[in-house]
Amino acid sequence: MKKLLLSLLIIPTLVFSQSDTTKTEKAFRIVPLITSTPLMGWGFGVSSSFLYDGDESSASKSQLLVEGQYTTTKSYNALARNNLWLKDNSFLSSTQVVFSSINNEFSDKTYGDVEYNINTVIVTELLMFRVANQIYLGTPLSYKRLEYKPNNQSGEDFITGNGITDENSAGIGVAVSYDTRKNKYFPSKAAWITARVNTNPNWLGADNSYGALIVDARYYAKGFKDNDVWASQFYGHYSSDKAPDNGLPTLSGKTQLRGYPAGQFKAKYQTGAQTEYRYTINNTRFRAVAFFGLANLSGGSYGFEGNSRDDDGWYTCEGLGVRYMLQQVTGVDLRLDFVHTSKGDISFYLKVNQAF
Repeated sequence: MKKLLLSLLIIPTLVFSQSDTTKTEKAFRIVPLITSTPLMGWGFGVSSSFLYDGDESSASKSQLLVEGQYTTTKSYNALARNNLWLKDNSFLSSTQVVFSSINNEFSDKTYGDVEYNINTVIVTELLMFRVANQIYLGTPLSYKRLEYKPNNQSGEDFITGNGITDENSAGIGVAVSYDTRKNKYFPSKAAWITARVNTNPNWLGADNSYGALIVDARYYAKGFKDNDVWASQFYGHYSSDKAPDNGLPTLSGKTQLRGYPAGQFKAKYQTGAQTEYRYTINNTRFRAVAFFGLANLSGGSYGFEGNSRDDDGWYTCEGLGVRYMLQQVTGVDLRLDFVHTSKGDISFYLKVNQAF
């Protein structure tokens, strides 16, 4: 294990080593993508970051991120995300496409050793326009197709008992944000607050119309040293009464609390916060990180009616990490996080970009 961890830190240094004094850097980087979680086992793949100018204005660098991974549970996922900044940052187009086939394997106190597969196609588009100084208004668009298949009897009982059904629907909404970040990839002394209302109406394919309110507030303060950053985030996701299982907030690194597999812990309402200190190691491309997160799930899987997973309660995660300045001038990092959760699980992730 010690040799593996050392290799994870050395790989980016050997492959992408570059003088720290230069102010020029390559626009394209490709790195290994490695994870280890109790739910999905070991995962191996690659991730790439391509930075480019969307136009000839002074807009922030746009980024195309492409990654793919295969895990020891015979699961795979492929993701492409493009953040396009135009016209001096007055316009943002954020596009994401996800294909995945995930074999979930976990122990449930009601159903026993649960095994089932989720086959997913998700396409999202967020269009944001600056309507005033540092204030943006826009609309999120989405399409998702989810298919569930049990891999054992407990998996079938879990799917049936929680009312989990396939879905093929589209969504639309409205979003408003306040953004003072000058560096979009490693912000400091900045705030980024977003409120979004998403709806999946039945006329766009949902069995029953449902929606959600999502609030994501982040603040980046300078640390004890000029190059250090103390980052904090508040996150709230509140779904409507008829939201299906796949429309409920879930504890995971994609939203809140690293170390929790997406889909295992869900409820109607999620409220949480996390904080992270990013310490820059002098005269190197490395940063050391410590983080802590706390979240609460409430309302049950179906609010106060119908079946419920009974995941309501408080959850925590804490951990340490290392960052390697993959694209130094822009601030794109390769991050290695070691996470421990209040459920006693231990995970690690080697990925591109900050957790939040």
